[in-house]
Amino acid sequence: MREKWTKEQAWAWYNRYPWLRGCNFIGSDCANRQDQWQQYDAENHMATADRELALAERTGFNTIRIIVDFDVWLQEEQGFMDNLERYLTLAAKNGQYVMLVLCAEVQLPRGEYVDFKPKPLGEQHYALGYHQGRAPLTAEQTALPPYHPLESPLLRDKYLKMVTDIVTKYAHDERIIIWNVFNEPGIMLGERAVPMLETLFETVRACDPDQPLTVDVWRGLKDGVPVSAEERTALELSDVVSFHTYRDFVTTCDMIDRLKEHGRPLLCTEWLNRIGGNTIFEMYPLFFLERVACWCWGFVVGKTQTNEPWTGMLDQALEGKHEDLDFTKWLHDLYRPSFYPYDPKELRLIARVNALADRRDAERLSK
Repeated sequence: MREKWTKEQAWAWYNRYPWLRGCNFIGSDCANRQDQWQQYDAENHMATADRELALAERTGFNTIRIIVDFDVWLQEEQGFMDNLERYLTLAAKNGQYVMLVLCAEVQLPRGEYVDFKPKPLGEQHYALGYHQGRAPLTAEQTALPPYHPLESPLLRDKYLKMVTDIVTKYAHDERIIIWNVFNEPGIMLGERAVPMLETLFETVRACDPDQPLTVDVWRGLKDGVPVSAEERTALELSDVVSFHTYRDFVTTCDMIDRLKEHGRPLLCTEWLNRIGGNTIFEMYPLFFLERVACWCWGFVVGKTQTNEPWTGMLDQALEGKHEDLDFTKWLHDLYRPSFYPYDPKELRLIARVNALADRRDAERLSK
């Protein structure tokens, strides 16, 4: 089994590439990740992805981050694997490396393990005006405890088979640049995510991939240390250091400064919160100057509606909290459905910074 990379191995990997910059990607015509991965309407979704990945290349991006979906794999295993190959092919065609996320705590099943039913496939419905097209859960739904398939005796082996099959197939594929083993561990399950993290890292490393492994610090730091046990575990296990920031410029500067103490390459795998002051104008030049790889959340606004505020953000504002929030702005996303930019000034800045990065990388990589 492959061991955790040394700092030298991590930097040797990172230094082979230009400055990595891109977005978290889901096609604008996909209502959710079932839509992204299922066979139903796949031809239309792939055509949209091709157009939008071409737009990513024209923007000057060179990488995307995408999250797998267990419910689709469980019901359409071969179809899911076929569509994964198609996404990797389209990404490469349009100049994009892929960071693949293998696990997340999103829309988890609730109730008893034996009552598990995978999310239905076919036409996917979404709620207008809600971030990610999902209306808040009802009181009846929130009364049932959530669980992850990795916690279920009925589903655990199947989930690990999905992970093993994916990583084994692409362990030496240059189109995948990194394995993001777990997105935001503990966001719903707290410290229950710790043994899941350990199992997933063991499973992925047993496949002996060429690419590094990482899990993100996402809540932030206290005195330079991740605030939760699951994030501390993630940092200890990761080959490279990744994090999320939806916070202001100075808080992000402090987070980068603290995480640099670990002596490994830094990757910001989620950012952009215009409503809260996390903007293109400040963050993108900062990531360039610090040579932090970065993936903003969202790209072309669509059915997931991630230009809308988080529901909790709105609820707090209605209670008179966080008066500094600016709800006249989009939360995420760079482009309108027409492919016109949300704010042309943002795209001009991105182009200028990309040109600086390309010049710097041309000099560095030629040595």
